[in-house]
Amino acid sequence: MLKPKKKITRKEIQRDPFLESVDQAQAHLEENRSLYMKLAIGLIVVLLGYNVMTEKRTQHKLEASAALGQALVALDRGDVNNAQFQLETVLNEFEGTPSSSVAGYYLGKMKYESGDVTQAEQYLTEFFNHQPVDIMVSSAALMLSDIDAQGNNMDGAVSYLDQGMKKSRDAHTYRMLELSKARLILRQGDLEGARVIVDGLLANKDLNSDQKQDAEEILGNIVG
Repeated sequence: MLKPKKKITRKEIQRDPFLESVDQAQAHLEENRSLYMKLAIGLIVVLLGYNVMTEKRTQHKLEASAALGQALVALDRGDVNNAQFQLETVLNEFEGTPSSSVAGYYLGKMKYESGDVTQAEQYLTEFFNHQPVDIMVSSAALMLSDIDAQGNNMDGAVSYLDQGMKKSRDAHTYRMLELSKARLILRQGDLEGARVIVDGLLANKDLNSDQKQDAEEILGNIVG
């Protein structure tokens, strides 16, 4: 004979803790639906704004690169006035982009070659401090060093060469700056310092023929 079923009261029901947590979370969501909806919409707006800004920055950089390319083509053709105008446009209209910094380098180089060392120093210093293109760093360091040497600021001249060596990314440009430093300190009368640099260079088996010749000439000036 089957036993009658026992009636279970609400108090006797043992709820699963996990289910209770789910219920509580669902209730919380229902109560705060409006708040979460606003937060979700706000997040979407932020993400959309970020994407738009990223696209604008990308487009801005592309336009800067195109303008720089046109300026360099004009410079390569020997159209100096047009090239200078376009480089100045890139520098002013695309401030903060790598193209703007490179434009400053070429403007500095043009001013340096024309003898306007004051303007050259301004442009080249700005480029040197930002260094967006490694391959141009050694050239900028050499020009800035020469400008300081022309003004009899030998400590500044050597400092630019030292900074250039720290920023150089390949052995060739590093050695080129070392040779320039050896010549500079030799002019200052530091024969021992110049010799240390030259001896170090000549000890490199992979020193190319031009740099080896330069090092030997400096060594000849030291011992001669």
